[in-house]
Amino acid sequence: MHAARKILHIIAAIILLTLGLFGLVLPILNGIVLLILGLILLSFESRYVERKLFLLTQKNALLHKWHVYLEKKMREVFRVEK
Repeated sequence: MHAARKILHIIAAIILLTLGLFGLVLPILNGIVLLILGLILLSFESRYVERKLFLLTQKNALLHKWHVYLEKKMREVFRVEK
């Protein structure tokens, strides 16, 4: 069950990251939010990504606020404990 959840997180993260990259170019999608969501989801499975994302968002107060808020909500939705 844990392996299936890990694979699901990674696949969903790749989809969100891809949409986020398209969102940076297309005005319809909010690319930054999708990129953060994808990285948060990927950080559930990788401590390296979690550390880098925290350091990256800590440089910008608004981005850090969104990161903390979205991570909390995603942990509730995906039932992942810190």
